[in-house]
Amino acid sequence: MAVVEKSGHSNAYRIGMLGAILSAIGILTSGPLAVLVVTLVEPQPLWDGPDVFVDNFHRIQTLPFYFGFLLATGSIMMLVSICLLSRRQATAVVALIFMSIGATLVIFNYVTQTTFIPAIVDAYTPKHGAVLAALSMSNPNSLPWALEMWGYGLMGLGTWLAAGFFGTSRFERIAKTLFVLNGVFSVFGALVASTNLGGVFSTAGLVGYGIWNVLYLALAVTFYRVLLNRRHEQRRSCDGAC
Repeated sequence: MAVVEKSGHSNAYRIGMLGAILSAIGILTSGPLAVLVVTLVEPQPLWDGPDVFVDNFHRIQTLPFYFGFLLATGSIMMLVSICLLSRRQATAVVALIFMSIGATLVIFNYVTQTTFIPAIVDAYTPKHGAVLAALSMSNPNSLPWALEMWGYGLMGLGTWLAAGFFGTSRFERIAKTLFVLNGVFSVFGALVASTNLGGVFSTAGLVGYGIWNVLYLALAVTFYRVLLNRRHEQRRSCDGAC
């Protein structure tokens, strides 16, 4: 039985560490890197109606959303590993549920941006204008921004609930703090968006976006370090039966 348990833990560590790597890559590439590339190559001007959007559309503008798939997938994997390793199974399962619901909203949003919006642009006629206005993330008052903010809000609630997984060592305390802060920050962002959706493009909204990116990157890196430390401790304490 001990051998099976250790083997299961080993797989859980691998899932969580890979999830942390994917999340970190997703944050860096969907945020600063991809946005910089789009800005330098083919930027989309501020929203001034669907016709202007179509005239300035280029498929390179969908690049950040492709990398966003890595972030959402990696986030689920981190919570799966916590669910497998945690002694607080009920709380960990609830955390995974919230994370999965939020990630599903985010992934649906990114499918819309990478696949549906370009198809509408390719076949654009004036009758499609209302659809683009409703579903393009270039419009700060569009449905996808509501999905984005509430999706990451629910994902943040997942990390908040999962924070009890961590122990009292230095890195574990840091990870616990980051998981809670991400939850507070993300849920607060969703609530603010529910009262002022267009504020996502305001100065405060952009500053908040930058802070969240740094916070989530730190969360992923610290989580990776926590699992790495735990795996090393497991191997050191493992006897011949392992």
